Amino acid sequence: MRPEILAPVGSKEALEAAIAAGCDAIYCGLPSFGARAFAKNFTFEEMQEVIDRCHVLGIKVHVTMNTLLYEDEIEPAYQQAKRLYEMGVDALIVQDLGLIHLIHHRLPQCTIHASTQLSTNNTMIISQLKKLGVSRVVLARECTLEEIKACKKAGLEIEVFVHGAICICYSGQCYFSSFRYNRSGNRGLCAQPCRMKYDLLENGKVIETKGNYLLSPKDLSLIDRVKELEEAGVDSLKIEGRMKSASYVYESVSVLKKTLEGNPVTTQDLENLQVSFNRGYTYGHAFKKRGNQLMNTKSCNHQGIPLGKVVRVRGRQVYIKLNKNLLQGDGIRIEDKTKDIGFYVNYLYSENGKLVNRVDAGQVCMVESEGVKVGSMVRKTLDSQLAKEIEALTQLPRKVSVQMKLSCAGLGQPLICTITDGMHSCVVSSTDVASQAMKQETNETVLNKQMKKTKSSWVEVEKIDYQLAPGIYFSISAMNTLRRDAIEALEQARKIVPGVEEKEYNFVPEKTGSLVNVFEVQSKNQIVDEEGLWVSEFIKESKANITELKGQVVSHLVEGEIVDFSMNVTNSYALAALRELGYKQVVVSQECSQEQILDMAKSYVERYGTEAPVTVPIYGRRRLMTMNHCPVNTALKDGQRNKCALCHQNKYELRGMDGLKALCMGDDKCHMRLFDEEITNEMDSIPIYQKNGITSYKCVFTSESNSEIKQVIALFKREFS
Repeated sequence: MRPEILAPVGSKEALEAAIAAGCDAIYCGLPSFGARAFAKNFTFEEMQEVIDRCHVLGIKVHVTMNTLLYEDEIEPAYQQAKRLYEMGVDALIVQDLGLIHLIHHRLPQCTIHASTQLSTNNTMIISQLKKLGVSRVVLARECTLEEIKACKKAGLEIEVFVHGAICICYSGQCYFSSFRYNRSGNRGLCAQPCRMKYDLLENGKVIETKGNYLLSPKDLSLIDRVKELEEAGVDSLKIEGRMKSASYVYESVSVLKKTLEGNPVTTQDLENLQVSFNRGYTYGHAFKKRGNQLMNTKSCNHQGIPLGKVVRVRGRQVYIKLNKNLLQGDGIRIEDKTKDIGFYVNYLYSENGKLVNRVDAGQVCMVESEGVKVGSMVRKTLDSQLAKEIEALTQLPRKVSVQMKLSCAGLGQPLICTITDGMHSCVVSSTDVASQAMKQETNETVLNKQMKKTKSSWVEVEKIDYQLAPGIYFSISAMNTLRRDAIEALEQARKIVPGVEEKEYNFVPEKTGSLVNVFEVQSKNQIVDEEGLWVSEFIKESKANITELKGQVVSHLVEGEIVDFSMNVTNSYALAALRELGYKQVVVSQECSQEQILDMAKSYVERYGTEAPVTVPIYGRRRLMTMNHCPVNTALKDGQRNKCALCHQNKYELRGMDGLKALCMGDDKCHMRLFDEEITNEMDSIPIYQKNGITSYKCVFTSESNSEIKQVIALFKREFS
């Protein structure tokens, strides 16, 4: 059985496109608790319609609830999850460990898929998530093909992104937008700082780079490699794009389906895919692409397809020599070394100035714009004709094959139709009864013609078996009514939702033991002789980075005792989930305010009768990103990151157009980490935390000297005492 094709649906138009293109499943969201807050999304009423429509067509519906939840949101989120479960949703895609934990204990039959925001990249993490009731994991986009194969062996379903935009930061590990723009990517509000321009500074001086989009990756496209993913055992192939157009959804689904089913993909198919949206394509981390094979440092925009070149400019009149057809209503972008100008071609002229609606490849057209230079490249970014063709295709009904059995015992007896889709069977009888045939009896030929009249329906009658008495007659109207009633009965059967089982929540975690203060440094030389747990990603097994399997402090659900802030714990149920998995102490999310931390700790104490196992980040440069990419090595070497060590020999910073800087520091696995240039010091809050039973804190030292670290520790001890 081939992998599932999972399509993004952020609007009604995208839903129709996904259905028409032949997807097996869709994922979509509601206005709350989904990681695409700016998508159109669906209301509850619309979501029920989506679920019913998709289920009738044999399409599964996965709903995203993949944001972090604060204490006052966890119960409303659970109630939303319960309502979706009652509506018949096939799966919930969840990031927050607290919500996963709560659903697992209260709705044990509800299907949970672990969001890619959980950065799952190895079998140990999958084994831990399995304990929390997860049945499928959406793997981190940083996983290689070998890691994907290994993860499949852990016993859960595996879902992999195969087409669309990718984050340069490990998903769930990006705080850049939150700290710089007060828009949390973990809560669906990302301002996309990765798509912004940056200067690279070496020891304070700007270095010339080939392009300023130093954090902007190309779009992923594994469509021509999906057979390898299928052979690796991947269960679901996921297309990114809940903010994208219906044309994008249709083209990406249809080309992926052609490839999977071994049908030829034409040059036109690929061109249609590109014009729908692309930033240039990469095979990404799955096939170990790095540097400029991964990144598009020259542009963060939709690249479309090459259309031609500007050959003449007269005031506002721009003449373009075309290598593709251009139609009125198309979108184009004219680009040179300094700027891009994008617009819809509302008015299109021939070379001699005649207003037209089409100019063919090889000819010169004229459009109107300002600030354009001769020699500028022109790209087509929207194909109006393609959009119309796709809209027309969405009007055609998608069909489901069914079989029928028609029987009539004789005169005075009804015509009985048994209809089945292989899983559901319905039996419907005509209201009329058979009369004696006078001229034309109702035989197999007549019934075939009438019962297969399903052109506008979702049903395609594949086969009909007959058991008919001779000489019977039914009117055309009676046969049509029976056909409609049978299809309606089967439709209702396909919408039926199994009963919902809800249990009482009675989980009791082990009592919280003594907690330690954690001090993170970037080298062994920064450790000073002070009480506390001193850890570093450069010291073996003291602090595990995002891909390691063991450490005293761990960045993920691997072997260790203390879970770091990178697990994004923002509520008391998430604390309970980690205690359920055996962890003793949790560094709460950097995104939590003091009020939210106190609320979390208080709720934990009230519910479980023991102190919360909470450690609060109290000092340090906040980590903005963790990447499996190095902008320094890409800019200054070959991007392959082999025997580089540049970031340990010099000080590198990224400076945004707003003048703010981010410190670049690689770890021992060559993951580039970006830290805020400003140090956050909240030690004056320690007395408030202590008053509320919180006694454990974390300090992060990046570029501080030993003497500076000692000064900070002295201040910490004064506040702590």
